Amino acid sequence: MKKTSKFSEFLDKRYIPLEKKYKILIAVVVLAAPVALFYFLYFQPKAEEIKSLEQARDKLVKEIQDLREKKRRLPILLAEVAKVEEEFEQAAKMLPTTTEIPKLLTDISALGQNAGLDFVSFTPKGEVQRDFYNEVPVAISIKGPYHNIGGFLDRVSKLDRIVSVTNLSAGSPKKSALGEWIVSASGQLVTYRFTNKELPKDDGKKKKGRK
Repeated sequence: MKKTSKFSEFLDKRYIPLEKKYKILIAVVVLAAPVALFYFLYFQPKAEEIKSLEQARDKLVKEIQDLREKKRRLPILLAEVAKVEEEFEQAAKMLPTTTEIPKLLTDISALGQNAGLDFVSFTPKGEVQRDFYNEVPVAISIKGPYHNIGGFLDRVSKLDRIVSVTNLSAGSPKKSALGEWIVSASGQLVTYRFTNKELPKDDGKKKKGRK
């Protein structure tokens, strides 16, 4: 005779005798219930908590890697900042200060005279404000041999301070009594004064646009 399970004997004694397939079904349900309860009450919440912790861990790992990369690049970045600061200081030295401008203009006038030019006029104008610097324009009118004018402009371009020549125009050359071709030219010399101040922004257009 086949031995019957204690669970089957329990069903036979306590309940109306059932077919074997129903007994198996009841046994499966009874055994599956604790498993289901374990899954929904314990395993699933813990699994979600573990997933959340894994995501937090991955985020921290990435942040640590980013910080290590920044730390590794810090000396390089500091060196780049130092280089930019040095270049800025060198560029700033090429812009004359307020006290240096009169001497610079005198030097420019002397360059023209040494080049054999006559200054018909040499008129400083009002400064034009820009972000971090001001333009200092000087209207000039000169007269002299064509090659002398070219030599003067070349010397101006080689000054220690930044000086640009704009709006230069020349008239028709005329032959002098000595046989030289004399050219009259006029234009504007512009030097720059370092202010290190940013101009205030005009919000008028923005406000007007909002209306």
